[in-house]
Amino acid sequence: MSRGPGVWQRAILERIDAGKAVILTASTHTHAEQNAIRRAAHRLEEHGRLRITSARIGGSNRLVAVPKDMAAPEPRLIVGLDGKTYRQPNVSRMSPNAPSRT
Repeated sequence: MSRGPGVWQRAILERIDAGKAVILTASTHTHAEQNAIRRAAHRLEEHGRLRITSARIGGSNRLVAVPKDMAAPEPRLIVGLDGKTYRQPNVSRMSPNAPSRT
């Protein structure tokens, strides 16, 4: 039985509730932390608490969580060789403002 949002979900929601975007995938986190952060964000998106998009930040594609009412470009969905669906930034519509990191 769930006892409410987990550690990463609370960290993400704290920024989302303040109206900020959050970079979900950053090189400062370990592989395990990145997996936990992505899992937490996807669960929050399933529950309608935020939207996940993709942005090109610092030369790398990054997953970004944004408040559901914030204007953000929709990512292009692409299917990888492994059959999984990935979000790729729609570079022509990106805003120059970089979101904050988790």
